Amino acid sequence: MSTPAPRIAPPSETGFGLADFLRVLRSRRPLIRNVALGVVGLTSLVVMAMPTLYSSSAIVMLDQRKNNVADVSSVLSALPTDPSSVQNQIQVLSSRDLALKVIAKLKLYADSEFNPALNRAALPDLNPLHWLRGASAPSDARDAIVNAFLDRLDVSALGLSTSIDVGFTAGDPQKAALIANTLAQSYTEDQVATKIEAARQAAAWLSERMRQLAQQVQLQEAAVELYKTEHDLVDAADGKSLTDQQLVAINGQLVEAQSDLAEKRAAYDRVAALAKTGNAADVTPVVTSKMIGDLRTQEAELVRQEADLATRYGPNHPKMVAIRNEKRDLEAKIAREVASVAGSMESELEVARAHVGSIEASLLRVERQAREDNLARIRLNSLQANLASTRTMYESFVSRLRAVQDQDDIQIPEARVISTAPVPSAPSSPHRLLFVTASIPAGLLLGILAALLAERFHAPLPVSGMRAPPPAVEAAATTAAPVAAPMAPLPPVLATLSATADMRVADWVVDNPASSYGQALGALAGVLRPSRGGPARVVALTSAAPDAGKAVIALSLARLASRTGLRVLLIDGDLGRSVPGAPDTGMAALLAGASPGPTILRDKRSTAFLLPAAGSAWNAPRLDDLFTYLKGHCDLVLVDAAAVCGAWPAQARVVDCALLVTAANAPQASFEAALRSLVATATPLTGLIITR
Repeated sequence: MSTPAPRIAPPSETGFGLADFLRVLRSRRPLIRNVALGVVGLTSLVVMAMPTLYSSSAIVMLDQRKNNVADVSSVLSALPTDPSSVQNQIQVLSSRDLALKVIAKLKLYADSEFNPALNRAALPDLNPLHWLRGASAPSDARDAIVNAFLDRLDVSALGLSTSIDVGFTAGDPQKAALIANTLAQSYTEDQVATKIEAARQAAAWLSERMRQLAQQVQLQEAAVELYKTEHDLVDAADGKSLTDQQLVAINGQLVEAQSDLAEKRAAYDRVAALAKTGNAADVTPVVTSKMIGDLRTQEAELVRQEADLATRYGPNHPKMVAIRNEKRDLEAKIAREVASVAGSMESELEVARAHVGSIEASLLRVERQAREDNLARIRLNSLQANLASTRTMYESFVSRLRAVQDQDDIQIPEARVISTAPVPSAPSSPHRLLFVTASIPAGLLLGILAALLAERFHAPLPVSGMRAPPPAVEAAATTAAPVAAPMAPLPPVLATLSATADMRVADWVVDNPASSYGQALGALAGVLRPSRGGPARVVALTSAAPDAGKAVIALSLARLASRTGLRVLLIDGDLGRSVPGAPDTGMAALLAGASPGPTILRDKRSTAFLLPAAGSAWNAPRLDDLFTYLKGHCDLVLVDAAAVCGAWPAQARVVDCALLVTAANAPQASFEAALRSLVATATPLTGLIITR
């Protein structure tokens, strides 16, 4: 029947707890104190060596108001005041070019605070203009001075306003205020200079452009006049074409001539129609004729005379005949005169008709000329449009140049200094008291960290601060006292330790692994360490006679071995120490198969596992299965076995080797008996541990 796998209990205390932390603080108090004092002292020396600096600030505001006198279509647009534009002005204030101007104006290149490498005994030519142009200072030295200047400059926006804080830090309070004010003033002067330079450049460009436009106007005017001459295009005083005016005049004449022709044609047609009926004398032109009127008067007189003579004479009377002859003559004259009037009207009709034809011919000629002129004026209009456009542009440039020239002498910056930098009365840095005060907790933290690192890497405590171990713990010399030669060959002495039964020694070894006691047990753990890749080892610690100090050695050895990375299990195999009424969770209960709770416990001070005895006997049939299982899950199994004179034969067959713990003053007989018992059970004896 196989042995059930033991259940491992959760650790009662894992990792690094508060108790361990407090223990480290107590044990490493000198180290913590020394580190803290060193940090405070070093901080004090550093802050005392730091130079005293003073800071002062001037405030520049971007003015949103516009100058109505000088800002009439200005060359540069008004400075915007949105957040991005404010940031742009901050970049201008912290620019290297503006810094160069301030350095040259205040001759800071001759100040050792900004030029530490300055040799006052052999100063070069310190003309500001030469220095700015690089004639007297190498570019590297100039850049270093500018960098030192910019490192002490602090430009920032004041909240959501358009104001900018210009701060400067220097070793002298008056110098700090002077540089801050000079930088702010130089910024406003730079704005004016920028406007003036922009106006001058604009004026130069406008002048050159005007000269070009004037030449273009002259060439285009010449082209227009030459084109008019080539195509006989003449304009009247009012700017209209003469051909168009002739066309209008001829059209008016034609209308009048056609009206006159129609009137004369109508009169002639009336005369001709009445002439056919014999009533031509009733035509108005005939009636209105003076000659015909006179003839009519004469005819009327003859008719009156004829009527008068007819009452007195007969029809054949000579007077009657004479009167009738006269009447016939007058009628013939009237007929001839009517015919003459009709012929005259016909002639006038022909003249009017010819006049209309002549006007119509002239109109056709003028219309043909107008069509030719209109075709020619298409190109002329294009030339005149180009001329007008060029002339308008030229006039615009002339007015713009005059405005720019008027603004050249009136330039107002769009930023102003609203607060000059005062002379600071107290230094701004370093804050010596603050630094020294802050170094106290920082030193304590570093001291605690150093203590934890020393504890982690087992650094030995200073001799002056090392706690003395319990009286029974101080290790003896590593050379064992002479032991009487047994019957079998004497095994090597692996360690010589002070005998003690105080279990607190096992805790002290964990806290002080660098002590002689800890080093001796650490070397012993290295001897017992299994080979890399080899099987686990089961090592029994036994004694020639019951020894209370063996349990302390076993627990200390298990803890030190677990610190090397081994998976260690310590089995309490000394059944004689079992206390009646103890919980039934130990080795004996496990072998009996009656363990109701966790069997294997974790050590509270290390990663080792513990298996208590808690019984009176081991179940031999299950012993082999149990140790086979344990060797498969552990690297090193330590058995705090009973004395050789006790239950040793029952444990001998499951161990790989044994360590014999014996007192230096133990009886020779008991020591030899123990050796014989180990030899009899074929238990390899690795070595001896001598206790004093």
